[in-house]
Amino acid sequence: MSRDYQIKDKFAFVMGGGKFGTEALKYFKANGAKVLVVDLNPICRARMDVDISTATVDIRDSLKNGQAAFLVGDAVEHLMDIIEVDVPDWVVTAIPSNAVAKVVATWLSKAGYKLEPYQDCIEQVLKNIPESLVSFVNKESAVIVVSYMPPHMQCIENCMPPKDFCASTSRPKLTTMDKLLDFSVYGLTDLSGILKSEQLTGGLGAIRGNQLFSLLTKLEKHQKESFTLAVGTACDCHGIINIFKITKS
Repeated sequence: MSRDYQIKDKFAFVMGGGKFGTEALKYFKANGAKVLVVDLNPICRARMDVDISTATVDIRDSLKNGQAAFLVGDAVEHLMDIIEVDVPDWVVTAIPSNAVAKVVATWLSKAGYKLEPYQDCIEQVLKNIPESLVSFVNKESAVIVVSYMPPHMQCIENCMPPKDFCASTSRPKLTTMDKLLDFSVYGLTDLSGILKSEQLTGGLGAIRGNQLFSLLTKLEKHQKESFTLAVGTACDCHGIINIFKITKS
């Protein structure tokens, strides 16, 4: 089962070539997209399902619909290389931890900013989230992970989650996790950017490239010597957020 998204002729950037990156690659190829997969591991799982190996990110015009290319390297760094000149239609964040936070941190570091975990507001953010929805907290790193799935359980394989309840537990949902995280940090940081991971098909989500680029350009235009920022990504059921204190180097 899948949702009605226009995928054909779109450009998808897949960060990571492991299990989830490979599933994303297969989905986008099958639906007529042009795909670039980037992974540090030259023999990762996705390598077997691509059509072309490339040494550059300038590959979109060389691909046909339904073709995929593979590039060895750091997915965050290569996304930085490509996004200023050719914003992908879709970005799949299939690398460990908070990929959006890594992208933002890299972008701001190149602009001359220093990022540190902003620990001062973590307790207040947690007060805005029901305790049973918090699955992981690292106060030192200012990271919070939320989920409707209890820690001792696993999601249904290739789940297409209903909007109002969990498919595994039938637990009612208060709201989508991106909205919950937006609420949790409201008024506690100077800026926030919680990007929505849209459910393309069972078990597969992606963020829109233009939303990521809009967040980066918003930060670039902020022009403050110091500010605080909450940044993350979330789908209907799960989410992760990093909170930073940012100062001009």
